[in-house]
Amino acid sequence: MVGKKTERILTYFVLCLFVIILVFPFIWLLSSSFKDSRGIFSPEFSLIPRDFETGEISFTLDNYKSAIEYMNFPVLFFNTFLVAIINTVTNTFLNSLAGYSFARLRFKGRELLFRLILTSMMIPGTVLLVPNMIIINKLGLYDHLGALVVPFVISVYNIFLMRQHFLTLPRELEESGIVDGASWYKVFLKIALPLARPILVTLGIFTFMWNYNNFLWPLVVINSPENYTIALGLGALLSTLKQAENYPIMIATSVIVAVPLIVIFMFLQKHIMKGISAGGVKG
Repeated sequence: MVGKKTERILTYFVLCLFVIILVFPFIWLLSSSFKDSRGIFSPEFSLIPRDFETGEISFTLDNYKSAIEYMNFPVLFFNTFLVAIINTVTNTFLNSLAGYSFARLRFKGRELLFRLILTSMMIPGTVLLVPNMIIINKLGLYDHLGALVVPFVISVYNIFLMRQHFLTLPRELEESGIVDGASWYKVFLKIALPLARPILVTLGIFTFMWNYNNFLWPLVVINSPENYTIALGLGALLSTLKQAENYPIMIATSVIVAVPLIVIFMFLQKHIMKGISAGGVKG
């Protein structure tokens, strides 16, 4: 009994330690967004914003006002959400369709093709930057939002996860649909896809978050400020405001950028947990 109690206390201690390590940087970021540059670089550490001279509690919103002046947030958020939503919808549907095909359909060369697709996961993403950029240029999509969509409508990792999930579904449900005269595509839409909703939601959330934070690829193919995404706009701000006195503006901008993802996670965390549980299946 004592051993179990000690084990539980140790478990909670380790979990709390992990929470502090993971959450503390954002708490510091949020606190610093209400400070001036002297407060940020003060040798006396304090999470509560204080006036540098008097030491009294002092919150300033000037950093957020300056961030809004420097950043064209309506355009940045519109471009980012447009790209992220299109990529999320097309990615989850096409990957689930491919995963179902590899799990249920019988065709010549299926296993070989699936292994070749999995092998492509071993290729570092940076190696594909130049070939993808050439393809995008040939398609006439350079410096266009379409360049942020076309290369990411398919994800090998998502195909693999969807295939593993569909392999666990009882065949009897699908066979009953086929007996009733439904095609494989209709069985996929009406039976298999609704049963895969938890993992679809999880993959959709992670796909959205990845597209929201994507920086390297937009940096390569986007030049015009009117086509900037949030990540590009933040990167441009950081390269422009290099002086120490501008650090509070950068921090306030980072908070504004991070808030949408935090809100999304807070509302959808139950679905994420269900999807992770549903994804922990055998192949």
